[in-house]
Amino acid sequence: MQLYGKTALITGAGQGIGRATAVAFAKEGANLILADINYENVVESASQIEDKNIQCWPYQLDVSDVNQINSLIDFAVEKCDGIDVFFNNAGVTQHISFFDINDVQWDRINKVNAKGAFFCMQQVARLMVNQGRGGKIVNAGSIAGKGYKRASNAAYAASKGSVIAMTHIAAEYLAPHGINVNAICPGMVQTDMFKGIVSLRSEETGQEALQIKKNIESEIPLGRVNQPEDVAALVLFLVSDSSRNITGQALNIDGGMIMH
Repeated sequence: MQLYGKTALITGAGQGIGRATAVAFAKEGANLILADINYENVVESASQIEDKNIQCWPYQLDVSDVNQINSLIDFAVEKCDGIDVFFNNAGVTQHISFFDINDVQWDRINKVNAKGAFFCMQQVARLMVNQGRGGKIVNAGSIAGKGYKRASNAAYAASKGSVIAMTHIAAEYLAPHGINVNAICPGMVQTDMFKGIVSLRSEETGQEALQIKKNIESEIPLGRVNQPEDVAALVLFLVSDSSRNITGQALNIDGGMIMH
């Protein structure tokens, strides 16, 4: 088991990629702190962990609130002697055209995706440094942060570009402490967020949702949308010993939608 005896924190663990990653980590022996703003969802994620030898703590967290992040760190120290692995996954988006974005929407998206991601990473990294045993951090970016032309909105793209930039900086800063920091950049993933995008495009164009999905798949060189488990497998690799010499990277998992 690649993560046996380690404790992993996952934010945005209430559904989709976060939930799939929790299941993948548990299969490799990790104990889990599963955090999400929706407590009912994260309790449901915890119920998906079949191995009863795995300790799993659901935790309600608003990542945009730094005080709540600090309380989570205290909880991790008290309950499980710290954190070895962190998947920094909480995020929000909204399908808005360029001219329709307002400052409220901009602030909402960036408060979670950029501010929340940074301060979660900062506080977990501080704990890892103090623990003195290294660690693995994976941040959830997006191909939107690399200039994908069909991004759901500019505010979201900006927030994910921020995640990629902070990943590079953190990787260099934390390398002397034995902490690897990388980002994943998914393309389309079959989640509730994706279903919302399909639904909105269907409303805008008058096409059936199934046709919209086929149109999206036709833009992907490999011809398929990611399943959450596809992304979870990449995250698992990046927190395993197999990736011990990889840091500061923003790895695409998108079926070839962008190739840089």
